[in-house]
Amino acid sequence: MSADPEQLAALRIVEAIRAAFPAEAAEIDELLARDGYENAPHTWVERFSQFTTDAIKRGEVTTASAHLNLLSRLLAQGNDFTLRCIDVAYVESLMWDVEDEKLKKSGWKLVPANLRALYVEMWGERPFMKGVK
Repeated sequence: MSADPEQLAALRIVEAIRAAFPAEAAEIDELLARDGYENAPHTWVERFSQFTTDAIKRGEVTTASAHLNLLSRLLAQGNDFTLRCIDVAYVESLMWDVEDEKLKKSGWKLVPANLRALYVEMWGERPFMKGVK
């Protein structure tokens, strides 16, 4: 029996994030183990999206940019299954709980073009996007 290609893509994304951000990975592993989601790579990627969002909320531009740039590279190098995982598990929840429009605008400036396209496809044009290149 062959492995599900969507699951494999998600696992590859998780492994790339683990390699780049071992401290965050350990924290995500702990959180998901506590909640009973040890074998849920899409949930893992979604949690990483929240870590990116939290970095934006704290004004940690370097951290947020590093997260976003990694996911942008993975998307650019990946297949349709990679795109689907990054779209659904990472981009759709990005900045979901950022209420301050100025903060959203500054966060949006960090988002690479390929991730922006997925975000806009899901949520449409938003006021905080106006005037941001």
